[in-house]
Amino acid sequence: MAVVTPGQYAGTNFAAIDGKGRIAVPSQFRNNVPLNADGQRVLWVGFHEKLPCLVAYGQDQYDRLNGEIERDRDTALARNLDFDEDAAFKKRFSYTEPYALDDSGRFLPSFIHRDRVGDAGATAFVGSGRRFEIWWLPTVAECVDADPVLQRLAAAWDAAKGKGRK
Repeated sequence: MAVVTPGQYAGTNFAAIDGKGRIAVPSQFRNNVPLNADGQRVLWVGFHEKLPCLVAYGQDQYDRLNGEIERDRDTALARNLDFDEDAAFKKRFSYTEPYALDDSGRFLPSFIHRDRVGDAGATAFVGSGRRFEIWWLPTVAECVDADPVLQRLAAAWDAAKGKGRK
């Protein structure tokens, strides 16, 4: 039985991109995306700050990140410092979009996010605390900054199970 801890992501897993370009979030990550008031699992997906992958998290983390910007604004104002709230939101969320996961835990990345995951092949999911990374396997193989263990695991997974549509 899997341990469900809303908003916390750990471990590594892989999933093929289906024929319609959808990505199925592995259950160890999907089950930890908190339900919203409508009973949906909404996954916020954006670009990683440094690496050529996506980062994803639930509404709880999105709300926390919004709160951090608001606290930074309030702190700057209290200290008579300049703070560009619009620039802070733009830096954090310009390429971030919400996706409601379907009943099978899938989402169809937009054109913007296809820049990082393509529309075929497979993806690697890497938990990193309050969020998880989504890597396209060709990018993992080519990225000099990718974790070498992830590169080795991705290559082995792709060789064993990723023989479908590329």
